[in-house]
Amino acid sequence: MRPRILLLMLMVVVSLMFTGCGRGEGEKVKGSTLPANTETAQEGSLSESLEPGGHANENPGSSPDTPVHSPPAGQENKADTRTNIAGIHLWDTPEDVLRILGSRYQQIVVEEEGYYGEGQYIWKYDAGIEIVIGKDTRKVLDIVAYSPSFATNLGAKVGDSAKDVLAKYRTLYKEPQSRHGSGTLQGWFEVEDGAYLIFDFNKDDGTYVNETLKDEDKVELIKLTHSFYMD
Repeated sequence: MRPRILLLMLMVVVSLMFTGCGRGEGEKVKGSTLPANTETAQEGSLSESLEPGGHANENPGSSPDTPVHSPPAGQENKADTRTNIAGIHLWDTPEDVLRILGSRYQQIVVEEEGYYGEGQYIWKYDAGIEIVIGKDTRKVLDIVAYSPSFATNLGAKVGDSAKDVLAKYRTLYKEPQSRHGSGTLQGWFEVEDGAYLIFDFNKDDGTYVNETLKDEDKVELIKLTHSFYMD
């Protein structure tokens, strides 16, 4: 009887020893550190999942001051028929302007609302273009180019002759009548959505209204604005 009891006690002791070893290994696995690169891999996956245009992926390889002229993905062969100057349209956003012209500009803040109905930020680029942006709407209200570096969507630019510009635009758009009874506003064109595209042939005379134009007169300034901003 005693040997059987001793044998049973021995079997119980051995069983308890194996159980203890198994539990120790389980705790070790549960409390062990994950591979060193796991956290990095997760962060990389999150970064790669950002939508195109997000700050993490915007303009890769270029500095904030580098203008980006490439069209958006999928738009390379799509013609932009809306009237614009240098690819910038009325009611574009500041981000649209920065994408095309870059961030090297002088900013002038105008608090007086005037005929815009809101304060304005005026971005002046040394290359010869100014953009007026509404402080409240954050939209482009005016575009003024006084350098041949910035053409319209039809290719007209500063330095072109009145003959060429008028022939190109008169086939597509109407020249408005003066609100002050002065007749047709030569070199002004009613384009889309109530906007005016104005070719000024004497930018130093204090007015956008042109005198009688001659074929050889040269464009000195181009302005894209809303008609209700003009007096």
